Amino acid sequence: MNEYYVLVPKSLNLEQRLSKFPPDFELSRDYCHYFISELIKQVSNQNCSDEFKDFKAATTHFTSRCAGINQSIYRNSKLHIDYLYQDFGGEGRVLWRHNYKPGSCHSYYLPKYFWGDGELELICITEKTLVDKVKKLNKPQIDNTVRKHLNFTIGYFDPCLIELDAESALNELYQDYGRTGDYAKYLKNAVMIMNLKNKVYNFHYNPKTDGRLHTALSQFPKIGRKYLKYDGQHIAEVDLSSSVPFFLSYLLSLPASSKSAILSAQLPYSENILYHYMLVESSVSPSIREVADFRQLVLNNKLYGEFMLSFTDLQNFDSGFKNMFGRAFDGDEDELRKYTKKRLLSMLFACPKEYTQEQAVFYRYFPTIHQLIKEFKQAKFKGVPRSERHKRFSYLLFQLESHFMLNVIAREINNKFRRKIPFFTLHDCLMVRESDLEQVYGLMHDIFISEIGYAPNMTQKVWK
Repeated sequence: MNEYYVLVPKSLNLEQRLSKFPPDFELSRDYCHYFISELIKQVSNQNCSDEFKDFKAATTHFTSRCAGINQSIYRNSKLHIDYLYQDFGGEGRVLWRHNYKPGSCHSYYLPKYFWGDGELELICITEKTLVDKVKKLNKPQIDNTVRKHLNFTIGYFDPCLIELDAESALNELYQDYGRTGDYAKYLKNAVMIMNLKNKVYNFHYNPKTDGRLHTALSQFPKIGRKYLKYDGQHIAEVDLSSSVPFFLSYLLSLPASSKSAILSAQLPYSENILYHYMLVESSVSPSIREVADFRQLVLNNKLYGEFMLSFTDLQNFDSGFKNMFGRAFDGDEDELRKYTKKRLLSMLFACPKEYTQEQAVFYRYFPTIHQLIKEFKQAKFKGVPRSERHKRFSYLLFQLESHFMLNVIAREINNKFRRKIPFFTLHDCLMVRESDLEQVYGLMHDIFISEIGYAPNMTQKVWK
């Protein structure tokens, strides 16, 4: 069926304007909705900083839209945009516009009146010529690195089997915006829902940075996952608990005599990172006892619990907790665990000058591990500016995670079952049909045992 979904404010009410002020040409409602949707899409891409969390800030800056692009998509675009810009008595303009000047295109924004309270909805457009051009313009982007290294993952994204209750997902997002007040996040997630509804399945993979496979599902908003189905079934997940600490403990625990050879085989695109890591590790020589204690905490799923009370004593705890949850700490241990997890992982991956209070706590428990991490994040890499050096530590751990999740577990399940067990990767977890959950959990456990002799803690969850 020739259709495409666009995102517009629920308060737009274009029909009212058309009935009051009918245009003197054959106006395409589909193109008007599409044009406004594209402005919203571009706004969502621009709202990357905290200053745009507020509804007014997120929706009142102009967005460029070149006339040549508009004309290539719809021949009479200028007539439509001029109509939306026209100031009818008592109604105002649907669009505000900054006119063209040398070096910049026309730019537009939708006045607050038409945004209403900010809630968005999907509208289906069906005008064949327009839909064909829009689909051609928005073809899925698949990195060549995915086709070369992870081509087997693409076929599971079957548009006939992936189902999304987009209306319910958008409602859930809007309720979340009501709780958080973060309108930029709402816009960004709403666009992701629109893209998935339009079966735009993008794939991005850079084996030399984080090594993670980024797909339409891995980027899909978490609170909207319960409205997804595959082959008529709810989607479930098998998730690695404490994935980053687990792979850090794996890295630290490898025998020194064979560590370099093992890591070189597992991470063939990270020769430079591994070279620097091995140099730093040989100079620091982390304590065997510390490594064993750290690994034991991770395997017993007690790492975050070990730091919870120490983190509550830090000077930044009250402000940090309130910033994360929007209120003061009330003794909820689950929330304290989430807070501790976020701060600990942020500390591990941040520049050494940041999270100094959390670093001091980590140093008390694991001084030589802390020293190893700190020195590696400060190591000089040719062509890498000082401000970017610390990122190599996250690259190292994420690439290890991806090696096991993508190249070992996902590939083995794919080869063994030949698509009889469909799955999607989400960094440190596999997403599967609900009916396959128990079997995949067992398979992942057994593969880890076979590969390294032990397995991480894993959790199961059904999205519904």
